[in-house]
Amino acid sequence: MNSPAFRGPLAGALAALAFASALQAQPATGPWTKVPAAPTACYLSQDQYLDQNSAALDAVQNEHYAVNDRNAEIKQKLNDALNADPMAMAQAMQQAMMDDPQNAQKYMEQMMQQGQAAQTEIPAALERETQIEAEEKNLIKQYQAALDKANGPANARWTALKKKYGLPDDAPGPGESGVPDWVWQEWGVILKEWDQAYRANCATWFSPAGPLQSYLKRYKGFLVQERMPYEKKNIDDPWLDQYKMMGISTEGYRTTTEYEAVEDYIKAAYRIFSARTYRPRCGADDRCE
Repeated sequence: MNSPAFRGPLAGALAALAFASALQAQPATGPWTKVPAAPTACYLSQDQYLDQNSAALDAVQNEHYAVNDRNAEIKQKLNDALNADPMAMAQAMQQAMMDDPQNAQKYMEQMMQQGQAAQTEIPAALERETQIEAEEKNLIKQYQAALDKANGPANARWTALKKKYGLPDDAPGPGESGVPDWVWQEWGVILKEWDQAYRANCATWFSPAGPLQSYLKRYKGFLVQERMPYEKKNIDDPWLDQYKMMGISTEGYRTTTEYEAVEDYIKAAYRIFSARTYRPRCGADDRCE
């Protein structure tokens, strides 16, 4: 994320805050409506979720780019004004402060408070972001560990079959030809057990009330209730106050915080739901009967 720096005597604290936080501003609502519904199938081959997810991300990003372009035009007006005649801009700002001393004083106090708060709020915000992202990684590891445990009985049967039939440890299956019927029969039982274990584990972990979807709900709560308000306070509001003090029109301006939040959410959902297995092990040609 990029936060362009102001130029001019009032820019220091805001530019440092924008650079250090690497966060942006908060827009009107809307992008969340493009997030696809969570899948209900246990297998990737049984739905189009990943394609829907990618299409949603593209749509949100395209809107985000358009908003960035409009906002950049407004920011460029400020930069042009500062570069063209910094003295006249400073005089205009001074006149604006004299015309509205109450709001001017409030603005200056806010700048000082933001600079002071940044020393504690930015590290705390970044740490919270790190924690919530680490939670996702830990949950995926826990899911894989639970699946490995559920597959334990079938894995043991497969190990025993390989030993009995004389297959190498890394054999993916009984073989292509000349396999005795009793081996195929046992292999079919193993495949069914693997599928049953996977579906049972999937029902626990990927259900609406399961750990993974519950995490996504918490992650969205973090984005909406913590990250977006923080960015609005520390990035968006200072930009808008700066424009106002400099007499720059903000017509057409939209903040981008929600777009970034939705993009991050869609990416997290993709990572989580792509952890599902592609298809059942027992297919039409897998001799499970």
